Amino acid sequence: MPEWPDLHVLRGRIAAAVRGKRISAVRVHDPIVLRATRPLELALGGRTLSDVVHRGRFLIFIFDDGTRLVVNPMLSGLFDLVPPPTKIRATTAFALTFESEIDVRYRDDTRMGKVYLLAAGAAESDIHQYSEQGADAGTLMWTADEFARRARSTRRELRNLLMDDAFIAGIGNAYADEILWAAKLHPKRRVASLDEGELDRLRGALRATLERAADIVEAELPPALGTKVRTHMNVRGRVGEPCPRCATKIVRTRHGLDQMYLCPRCQPPPKGQLR
Repeated sequence: MPEWPDLHVLRGRIAAAVRGKRISAVRVHDPIVLRATRPLELALGGRTLSDVVHRGRFLIFIFDDGTRLVVNPMLSGLFDLVPPPTKIRATTAFALTFESEIDVRYRDDTRMGKVYLLAAGAAESDIHQYSEQGADAGTLMWTADEFARRARSTRRELRNLLMDDAFIAGIGNAYADEILWAAKLHPKRRVASLDEGELDRLRGALRATLERAADIVEAELPPALGTKVRTHMNVRGRVGEPCPRCATKIVRTRHGLDQMYLCPRCQPPPKGQLR
């Protein structure tokens, strides 16, 4: 799924290409992902894009009349930024053609994403999970004391805590694994078991990992978008490869319904657990 670094770069790229431009055509190819009471063509045709912002896992298009198009890409949603004559992919849900002769297209191989259309003044509480989001992961301003206090208010395991959007918004499976590897902490450690130094190490790893990722995604994401940059991952997707820090082979295991990747040496398990 697109996570905070992905959406941060997407926001900037799309805004640079079409902010201030008028929509000349709207094409809906697969309405399954749309959560709208009005046809997208009627709501957005002729409108000018005022801004693009992102909040946690949501990308938000704001138009001149106050209408907002809010996209939660979920597992597999991707954006394309291409000339209008470019062949439409089979999984494209909709395409917005701007007067600058460029399309912003959203496609979703699994149709799990959700696209909401909000009229001017409509409450964001109508969007599932939007209002429950906590602080944005990539712009976290909490001090060490505040981070520790908020984290200790829960008895959760570390990986679950990082992926809880009500705590910090925008972290999914991939970056949870990367942050915990950087912090040298096992995903199943409970927050209550961490001392102050370990909590501060987690906070530093979170900030450094997302900052580094945003820089690399910006450098490597092609102009047409349409992909997720994962070349910089240290453990995610690298089962059997040597850990970049200690050369121990990376392992993959289960965490609920999810897969997680870790270094069994750098990230020792809690007492009584095999890995």
